[in-house]
Amino acid sequence: MKFFLDANIPYSALEVFEELSLEAIHARYVGLSQAIDKEIMNFAIKNKSILVTKDMGFANILMFPLESHYGIIVLRLPSYFKAHQFVNLLRDFLRSIDAKGLEKAIAIVKIGRYRIKRL
Repeated sequence: MKFFLDANIPYSALEVFEELSLEAIHARYVGLSQAIDKEIMNFAIKNKSILVTKDMGFANILMFPLESHYGIIVLRLPSYFKAHQFVNLLRDFLRSIDAKGLEKAIAIVKIGRYRIKRL
């Protein structure tokens, strides 16, 4: 299982995936730091990766039906969150679930709670 981190995700979030022995790549690594949503999703699909983003647009199942991608994690956090707070919340979320449950699903993560919609 692979994860693709959108450009709006702190680069330091890669350390969480490394700690949990999960493969992840950041948009910055592949020259997609200025990419539009379609390019981001196409890269994630092409690489069979679960997209990790703060962009609520990716939670729209009409635009991104569950069967059209490998999974999406949308993090809805306050704009004032610093990178270390973001990374800690992501770490807590990923530790609290079985990552396999994210395949072909959309997960919305907020402070202290989350919901996962599966195919």
